Parts: sequence; structure tokens; C-alpha cells
Amino acid sequence: MRKHYEIGSEFWDVPAGEKDSGLFPGGAQWYLSGRAALRAIIKELSGIRSVELPGWCCDSMIRPFAEAGIKTEFYPVYPSGTLRQEPRFDCDAILIMDYFGFTGTSPDVSGYGGKVIRDVTHSLFSASYADAGYYFGSLRKWCGIKTGGFAFTGDGHKLPAADGSDGGYTALRGKAMSLKDCYINGKPGPDGMPVTGKEYLGIFGEAEEMLDGIESAPADETDIALAQRLDTEFIIKRRRENARLLMSAFPGSLVFGGLGDSDCPMFVPLMVPGGKRDSLRRHLIDNDIYCPVHWPLTEYHGPDEKTAVLYRDGLSLVCDQRYGEEDMLHLIKVIKSF
Repeated sequence: MRKHYEIGSEFWDVPAGEKDSGLFPGGAQWYLSGRAALRAIIKELSGIRSVELPGWCCDSMIRPFAEAGIKTEFYPVYPSGTLRQEPRFDCDAILIMDYFGFTGTSPDVSGYGGKVIRDVTHSLFSASYADAGYYFGSLRKWCGIKTGGFAFTGDGHKLPAADGSDGGYTALRGKAMSLKDCYINGKPGPDGMPVTGKEYLGIFGEAEEMLDGIESAPADETDIALAQRLDTEFIIKRRRENARLLMSAFPGSLVFGGLGDSDCPMFVPLMVPGGKRDSLRRHLIDNDIYCPVHWPLTEYHGPDEKTAVLYRDGLSLVCDQRYGEEDMLHLIKVIKSF
């Protein structure tokens, strides 16, 4: 029984077992973050001058290219019964991805002659691909891994290892996770006293700001060992159960029309039109429910009109393995009370 009740926000634990998760090939290289893994790929592709990126993405996918002097262009990604992606294939390289563990929407690159980079962060528990020259991702989106960026190549050669310092980031993020664990589960803090406030939020924020300034550093060895023992059966089963409940409650508002046989949702993306998305999000926060917006628009973005609706109206409902049926029914009730 959790001492303090909330849904969402930062993870504090890793569901690991004794078996090999089988998620990562032997040639996978480990980095501090997903963006550090992407930078390692970009460094190897030093000859490319332009890259086509999905119009709906995080700025951490755009900035490594921009900082390397590579021209970034965006292709439309938009909801239309399901999620549609329409690349033009007119750059030296293209980055492709599935979204939020829902498979079958990423572009077909079989006829493309440039370099293909696939972000497998969202599809890690849903699908295995062999259509790219380079693959990368981040485990931090799935569980309480402090670091967990990874990258591997289509032909099996290993990318260069990271050689920079994390500047204390790993220890800081570990401290924040430990304090959140104490707060949620009513454990005593490092001083032996109960953790009654959310001071861990400021520490998480400090760590994230620090991460933005670290170009390259290796992943924590403990994280690597945990990643290779993730309890994939539990993660997939719990997330699918939670997602089914949420999707059945809001059938007319979903970005994805249904849950495929192999899908393992990271979130359940919902469209909230009429300028009500931000008000709904505040209502959820007032009830200690933290559903993220994917993604905040920055100076690096350039969405077209069709894609802009996802930034404006999209809200990602939490469905992860920390929660069960009672939590999902509570989330549904709070949304419907809005």
C-alpha cells in the first residue's frame, strides 16, 4: 500500500528479474542518455548534410543534428483514424519511429537510398526492426533507470564508447529516485526521518538541467545490468491491461484506434480539442495525476499545420506498470469529472 498517492511523474523503481530480457543485441553500446546515443551515431555519419525528422518529436532528437551543423527538415505526422506519417525522402538521412508502443505506423524505407536511423525508444517492447543502419533509444521513458541510453548498428559493428564525465548527474538522479521511493512508500529518508514533502522534484529538475549540458558520457554499470534483466512479461502485461481500460473509456478521442496484438503502450495519447487540453491537465495535477504533453514546442521545431494539432491538443495518459486497475479507474473518473 502506497503511503502517498499519485499517478505519473518520475519513476523510482526498475522491475527486474533473473532472466535475460533479450531486448539488446550484443553489439549495443551504452550511453548516459538517448541523446548521447544519437550523438554517437551522428558522429559516425559525419558526411551527411541534411536529415528528415518526424514533425512530432522531442527537441532532444533535433538538437544533436542542429548542433552538428546538419540541416533539419520535418515530415508530417498527424492523427487520421490512426497516426499517419508522410516523409518526402529528400534528405541525406531520415529518422523514423513508431510512437508510444503502437506499431505499424512508421514509414516504409525499403526504397530509400540514404542513411536510415530508427529511434526504438517507443517500440522497445512491441517490435523488432531490421530496416535501418542505426538504432538508438532511452530506457528512462519506461522505468526507473538513471541513465540507460543505448545504440547499435544494422550490420553489427559497435559504435565508439562514450568517454566523457557525467558531472555527478547519475548520483543526483539516484538521490531523487531514492527520495521519491521514500515519499511514495512511507520509508524513512537518509536522515531516518519520514519524507513528507516533494523536494525530490527539484532534484529531478536539477539533474535534467545538468543532462542538457553533457554531450557524451557512459551509462551507469548498474543500470546496464538491470536493463538486461528487465521483467518484460510483467511490463508488457500490466501496460496492455491498463491501456485497454483507458482506451475503452475514451474511444472517440484516441490518437490510435486500437491496441494491436504486439503493442506495449508507453502512454495512451488522447486528443483534447477546443482549447481544453491545458485546463484538463491542470485539473489532473490538482488531483495528483501527472500526464505529460508530448512535446513542448521549442525554437528547434517546425511542425506543419497537420502536425501542429498534436502539439496543441495531445495529452499522454499514464498507463505504466506502477499502476493497476484501481488506479486506471480513478484516472478515468477524474478525467470524466472535468
